[in-house]
Amino acid sequence: MPVFDYHGVSVTYEHAGSGDPIVFLHNIGGDRRIWVNQMRALSGTNSVYALDLIGYGESDTPAGGYTIENYLRMLTEFIEAQRLHRVTLVGNCFGSALSLLYARRNPANVRALVLCSPLTANTLRPTPTGLTARLASRMKLDPVAGVIRLPALAAGLVVREQLGPRGRTMDRAAFAELRHRWAEPQRLLPPAAIARDLPKLAVLDGFRPDADFPPITTVWGAKNHILSAAAGARLNETLAPVRAITLPECGHLVMLEDPDAVTTAIRSATRTAMAG
Repeated sequence: MPVFDYHGVSVTYEHAGSGDPIVFLHNIGGDRRIWVNQMRALSGTNSVYALDLIGYGESDTPAGGYTIENYLRMLTEFIEAQRLHRVTLVGNCFGSALSLLYARRNPANVRALVLCSPLTANTLRPTPTGLTARLASRMKLDPVAGVIRLPALAAGLVVREQLGPRGRTMDRAAFAELRHRWAEPQRLLPPAAIARDLPKLAVLDGFRPDADFPPITTVWGAKNHILSAAAGARLNETLAPVRAITLPECGHLVMLEDPDAVTTAIRSATRTAMAG
């Protein structure tokens, strides 16, 4: 895999295809491989990139730097280094938050946004994950999180909690890589560290795009246990997406649970943006 050098930190990414660029950004705890189906399907028509964010996948796991601003700076410098223009950003959870934050600062360089389960202060707050994040933010867990690792059984439960009814009946092989990643050393450090910064995402709850802002598509799994789909519906009232999709039997990992629906949403988003 190619590597982007971000001030001495190696950021692994995958690239395929040619054409209008699409950049995929994963969730906290995930990695670039959650987008494997979309990368494969869209590489025939687009230049597609999927990143392992700092601390995830095959990217470096430094001792610090897990702040929203640092991740946003990394994304900005990656897009500049690849000379990407009029990019479509596709994110899940924290990746959606980064996509929206980047577009707020660089609206002219974004063709369209596809936000799967966008993470904000309000979509996180009412959930058990939100409670865990608040507890983690009040305790200095980094030293412990940096040395312990989840047992395989616990890693499997973490992944299962992210799935809706559709995902829980799928072949376990579809989620094997995620379970393996969660059980690796240091995988708890980035989530524990970023928890202190997540309240800053409240800025997205009151954001109202103007008429010139890139068109937004949102995709929610109705059975999401990680973020609140009900809060997501309220977020749609301020974001005013051109398309708001709800997948009734999916959870937090819609791109793996219903890959065709998410791929279709991305294709439709790029076509709508080009037509506009």
